Amino acid sequence: MRKALRPLPQTPAAAQSSPLTEKPPRTANSPTHTRSHSVEPVQHVIYDGSVSPPAKPRPLSMAISRSDSIRAPVRDHSARPLSTHLERPDLQSFQKSSTGHLRTLSRFAEDASEEDFTIKSPEQEVVGLHGRRRLQRTDSARGKKSSSGWGSRNWMDQQRQFLQAYEYLCHIGEAKEWIEDVIHKDIPPIVQLDEALRDGVTLAEVVQAIKGKPVRIFRHPTLHFRHSDNINTFFRFLAEVDLPELFRFELVDLYEKKNIPKVIYCIHALSWVLFRNGIVDFRIGNLVGKLQFEDHELEAMQKGLDKSGVSMPNFSGMQANFAIEPEPEPEETDEERIDRELGENEDIILDLQAQIRGALVRIRLGMMMQELWDNEHLVVDLQSRIRGDWARQITNYRLDMRRFAINLQSAARGLMVRSRLRGEEEYWRDKELQVVQVQNLFRGRKARSEVQYIKSKIQRHDHGIRQFQAAIRGALERLRVGNRYEATRESEQGVLHLQAMIRGALLRHKIDREWAETKESEAGAVQFQAIARAALLRQSLRADQESLRREESIVTLLQAAARGAIARRQKSEIQEKLVSTDVNWSAFLARIRGSSLRSSLKRVQEALQAELPHIIDLQAVARGSQLRSEVASTLQSLQGSEQNIVSLQSHMRGFISRQRHFSDLKALQTQITTVVDLQSACRGFVQRQRTYDLLCELNNQEPELVQLQGITRGMMLRMHIGSILAQVEEHEDAIVELQALARGVIVRKRFVEKKKFYRENMEKVIKIQSFVRGRQQGEAYKSLTSGKNPPVSTIKNFVHLLNDSDLDFDEEIEFERLRKTVVQHVRQNELAEQYIDQLDIKIALLVKNKITLDEVVKHQKHFGGHVGTLLSSKDIASKDPFDLKALNKNSRRKLEHYQELFFILQTQPQYMARLFRRIREQALAEKETKRIEQLSMSLFGLAQKRREEYYLLKLMSRSLKEEVDRCGSLQEYLRGNFFWSKLFGNYVRSPRDRKFLKDLFSPMIKENIIDNEGLDLESDPMQIYRSAINNEELQTGQRSYRDPNISRDQAIKDPETRELFIRHLQDLRDIADQLFAALEETLHKMPYGVRYIAQKMFEELRLKFPYEPQEQLLQVAGHWVWKSYLQPALVQPQHWGVVDRGLSPLMSRNLGEVAKVVGQISSGRLFGGENVYLQPLNSYITEAIDRLLDIWSNLINIRDAETQFDIDAFNDLYARTKPTLYIKLADIFAIHNLVVDDLPALSPSQDDPLREVIRELGSAKNLENELLHVSSTEITLTLNAKFHDKEDPEAAVRALFMEAKRYVLYIIRIQAGTNLTEIMCRPITPEDEHRWGQLIQEEVAAQNRDRNRKLRSSAASTYTADLSSTTVFDMDYPTLKRSALENILALERAGRISRHNNYQDLLNDIAVDIRTKHRRRIQRTKELDGVRATLSNLDDKAHYLEQQLKSYNDYIEQAMLTLQNKRGKKKFLLPFTRQYNHMRELQRSGREYRFGSFKYSARNLAEKGILVSWNGFAPSQYQHLDITISSNSVGIFEMQGSQGSMMIPGAFAEVPLDGLLSAQFENHQFMNLFGEGKDGSGVGSMRLNVNLFLHLIFKKFYKDG
Repeated sequence: MRKALRPLPQTPAAAQSSPLTEKPPRTANSPTHTRSHSVEPVQHVIYDGSVSPPAKPRPLSMAISRSDSIRAPVRDHSARPLSTHLERPDLQSFQKSSTGHLRTLSRFAEDASEEDFTIKSPEQEVVGLHGRRRLQRTDSARGKKSSSGWGSRNWMDQQRQFLQAYEYLCHIGEAKEWIEDVIHKDIPPIVQLDEALRDGVTLAEVVQAIKGKPVRIFRHPTLHFRHSDNINTFFRFLAEVDLPELFRFELVDLYEKKNIPKVIYCIHALSWVLFRNGIVDFRIGNLVGKLQFEDHELEAMQKGLDKSGVSMPNFSGMQANFAIEPEPEPEETDEERIDRELGENEDIILDLQAQIRGALVRIRLGMMMQELWDNEHLVVDLQSRIRGDWARQITNYRLDMRRFAINLQSAARGLMVRSRLRGEEEYWRDKELQVVQVQNLFRGRKARSEVQYIKSKIQRHDHGIRQFQAAIRGALERLRVGNRYEATRESEQGVLHLQAMIRGALLRHKIDREWAETKESEAGAVQFQAIARAALLRQSLRADQESLRREESIVTLLQAAARGAIARRQKSEIQEKLVSTDVNWSAFLARIRGSSLRSSLKRVQEALQAELPHIIDLQAVARGSQLRSEVASTLQSLQGSEQNIVSLQSHMRGFISRQRHFSDLKALQTQITTVVDLQSACRGFVQRQRTYDLLCELNNQEPELVQLQGITRGMMLRMHIGSILAQVEEHEDAIVELQALARGVIVRKRFVEKKKFYRENMEKVIKIQSFVRGRQQGEAYKSLTSGKNPPVSTIKNFVHLLNDSDLDFDEEIEFERLRKTVVQHVRQNELAEQYIDQLDIKIALLVKNKITLDEVVKHQKHFGGHVGTLLSSKDIASKDPFDLKALNKNSRRKLEHYQELFFILQTQPQYMARLFRRIREQALAEKETKRIEQLSMSLFGLAQKRREEYYLLKLMSRSLKEEVDRCGSLQEYLRGNFFWSKLFGNYVRSPRDRKFLKDLFSPMIKENIIDNEGLDLESDPMQIYRSAINNEELQTGQRSYRDPNISRDQAIKDPETRELFIRHLQDLRDIADQLFAALEETLHKMPYGVRYIAQKMFEELRLKFPYEPQEQLLQVAGHWVWKSYLQPALVQPQHWGVVDRGLSPLMSRNLGEVAKVVGQISSGRLFGGENVYLQPLNSYITEAIDRLLDIWSNLINIRDAETQFDIDAFNDLYARTKPTLYIKLADIFAIHNLVVDDLPALSPSQDDPLREVIRELGSAKNLENELLHVSSTEITLTLNAKFHDKEDPEAAVRALFMEAKRYVLYIIRIQAGTNLTEIMCRPITPEDEHRWGQLIQEEVAAQNRDRNRKLRSSAASTYTADLSSTTVFDMDYPTLKRSALENILALERAGRISRHNNYQDLLNDIAVDIRTKHRRRIQRTKELDGVRATLSNLDDKAHYLEQQLKSYNDYIEQAMLTLQNKRGKKKFLLPFTRQYNHMRELQRSGREYRFGSFKYSARNLAEKGILVSWNGFAPSQYQHLDITISSNSVGIFEMQGSQGSMMIPGAFAEVPLDGLLSAQFENHQFMNLFGEGKDGSGVGSMRLNVNLFLHLIFKKFYKDG
């Protein structure tokens, strides 16, 4: 009822449809208290057997663990769980452990199940040993059908090994915990303990902790030999505590991990010794049966124990070995006995209590029901009232809670949104610099690409764009100027008024600023001005006074004369006026007197004004003097009355202060109301300020306050709800029933309405469903085809597009298997070829040896020196030191290395491509460049054969790729002058190219140029005009009336010139059209090499410059074809065999004009200012550019080179005839020098195959005096490969990847999830296994219906080489998922996939397979056919080599047998000679040899030069020594030494003819016999000349009669 009345976090519609949720049932072992329980329940955990059972007290145990000891250390192990759990990666390391038991655990964990290891009942334990499992067959082992009889018979051995490994792991854990308690710090876990103990640091720390004093410990992060000092410290401590030798280990047992169990055993023994001696107060613990390990952990441990091969010590007898008395077991008290019996009968007691409670409840319920039946009418009335009241209350409560929940949810959402936005804002603010940098980089790259694209577009239409831009600029500028002029004219008055106002405002502002500055410095300025004026005035007065003083007399005289003259003139004028006029003289006199007075006053004023500075100075001095005198007298009088004055001042100040205070008080009294208002306003302001600060603080603590308020409200609300629920709890069942009925009615009503609506609109519903499904399917397919990471659901929906059978995956596995088989067959064929080469050399030596030795014998008669120095191995085959065909080891080895070098240079184009780039960077002279071109063409045999042409094209395409990769822009590439283009020029000078060029150009040139001798395609109007004048003068014989010295613009206005000019342009257009038509017709005949290079150029440019338009890149490739291949043949057809005769200058000029037009079209640009009079052709060129683009598009549409030349990677390996190269010796050494000079650039890596070949070849013969003797004749090199025997390292990973895809395809059809990691980690349910079974049945039924698709065998789990294992359908679903997980983890370790993207790479690859299913099938079929054909060819070649080998062996055996059998007539032996006596002795003893026996004295052989020396015998003793040479088998010769009739001890040896020929081939001049060493040297060795000894053998045993 409590849960039913809680508010639901749902929308109102959902709440109405399901207002009440069901109450979950309580579990049987739930410890929750209920009212029906009378006693406190005991928590009872049912043991399910999934892990090892918890440890129980062992009262019969004889050993006391640390936990039982009272003196146990205080180190707390509660934080460390008792059950140690080891992860799978840790246990996988046990597979390489040096301890056999650890490896056994690893192996058992792989095969065994969980039931084989866990202990579910006491019957499975060994009696008396808790935690140790008995050896018995599990039910799972009985139920499973074993794959072999051995597995069913040896289950006990397997379990015994498993238990041994488990106990060993437990003992390691015991040692680990004991060490941690001693040193008081943690050490690495159990699986890493053996590695952690190797350096001895931990053992030395144990010694240091026990001794209590510091010990020298060597520490280093990596294992060092000085770590043995730490182990020796531990050994010395063992000696100090008298640990028996039986328990000690050796240094190598730990340092080299030879016997780790012995180390653990020693630690156990040390703990017992220390406890017995009282050094430590606790013993090592017993964890057997307490620790828990996973299956793979046990497997890894057991494998490690098996690998080490050491015996496991007896840990259980440790206590008996040290004779430690066990502590007496405590006696059991009555209380303990009662507790034990109660614990044993706990289930029975709980069951009894439950039955008693049930009986009591039923009795009480019956009595209550009787009372209720008696008062039924009252109960019904009460229930109805309660239901109504509580229904109203609950309804109000739910509405209130709904409103509260909505408000709470909105607040929570707002808080979450704000926090998320704040977090995102802070995150992006922290990453602002990186984001800005990324944005800048992206904008920069985008801007550069856009600029590059615009530039390329602009360059194509440069001329037109410039004219268009100029016109637009002019129009815009004119429009802008007009607009400005009109706007200026319209607003002229306003602007003038505004300018005047601005000027006035600026001027006023300036004046105000200056006035303010002046007012600020007014006082200082006035003082300074006064001082300055005074100084200047005094200076001027002094100067004037001095000048006037010097000229005083003259000035006075001059003034007097001037005054007199002026007065006389005025007087005369007055008299004249007086005489001439009639005036009032009294008034006149008055005026005169006034004027005279005014003038005198004015003069006085002027005089005073003139002397004003002096007067002012005088007045200032007078005033200052008077003032100083007054001040002095005043100060004197004041000093006499100073005290009185001070007293008077103080009284005055006091009076004034009192007056001011009384006036202030009076004023305040009159303003009391105002002051009160001011104080209240101040207090209000202060209070508001405090309130604002408090609100700010509360705003800062808003989350905590909100949380506190929420908690408070929640507590109050829960209290209120609790009180309500307590009242309602008695009617819970009725309310629940009512809610269920109401809910059912509402749901049924809605369902009926919805069903009715759907039936009325069924067609629309169906359409909507189909539309939605189609849309979903379309979106899913779009994400599959174009999405980057398609989800699992999309892959699952479209997995049916793949083949439902194993065919596709089996073909992939079949392809990988065939590739491996091809590599194995290639190796076998190589060994056979090497052996055949050795036989070939042996036959050549047999044939050549006789001729050479016969010549030696012939010249021996005329030789005066010692015969032993006559013939050496170096002179046996050739006199030329550079002869690579000489029949000796050095020449043959050098020949083989040169063959390997040229094979590498041919088949590995990266070396020559780097050389070409190096040549371009060095900017060599033209002569050297030509020489390198010749050597390059010689290296590929002038591309005369199919194979050499294929590899030459590969070289040029590789060089093209490297040059394109080094170019930063397309313009840089277009400006480049590359070496491979020069090599291409040599390549296209073949008869095949000449024939194509003749078919292309010859008809057009013959028809339009050669047969039409009067044709002139001149496009310059000036030249046409002058030619017209010349023709006119030639025809008429008179001078033309037209002026030849005019401009081109005037010339083209001439009617005749204009007509000829138009006709020439039309002819040019027609000839270009004819050329394009011929190119379209003969395009399929164009040599493949030209089209292949053009295709590679386009592809490389497209990869390097993806933002450039493809049309422009296609034009670049086409323009290169025109410029490098077509244009030279068109301009100079007589040099390319296009025409059979020479051309006149006019014809050559016409071809040049045609080439100019076609070249402009191929470049994709219109004629500009440099060819202004060809611009009328621009409209035609625009159309022709599109036409030529179609031609270039068809030109590069070719098949790949491998298909064209029928060559693949195995072609040279299975061909019966190896590739040959005819080349001069001088060219060989020149190429060698070329490679050696630039070897660092050609092969930067030190382990490069080219470097290895160059090291084996040695230094190049680059001295001129040595190369002078080199023969100029050509030799034939049979090229062979050396470095093709490397296996593909990715083959196993690819096969594993295919297998993982196959498993994943089935798994995602069984289980669902958002990503692959979730699906793989999801546990398997019985429903999944049922679906797997149904899927298998459907697949098998579908394959049985399709008879043509037979189910093939494939590698389901382990992909065997013969593909004979079972399919996926033979697995159960857990096995399938486990195999998939193993493969995924293996792929992750290999770096192919990653768990960071939830193994999305697997799904992406499956999506690619779905998209490219058909294309991949066709490609895979072709690859399989190719590999099968290669394998068939290799088998044929192997059969051919076997036949050849058999024929060689038969020939050699027959030849040697024939030579030894047909020795001619039997020679007559002179009686009583050494040979005669030797033969008689052999006949008497019956020891005649089949092919003869010859006896010589040592002196005779020494004189012939055969015997060089005999260790132990002087040359003077040779006459007493005899040597017998005999042969009883073909090619085997016995050598015996004797002295008289006695055999010399040890003087016997069998010499095969093969050994003699090999020694001669390897340039060994001497050989040793009879010695104690492997090569016959040492004590008693005899030294023979190889060549002369061979001569003797051939003479005596193979001489043909």
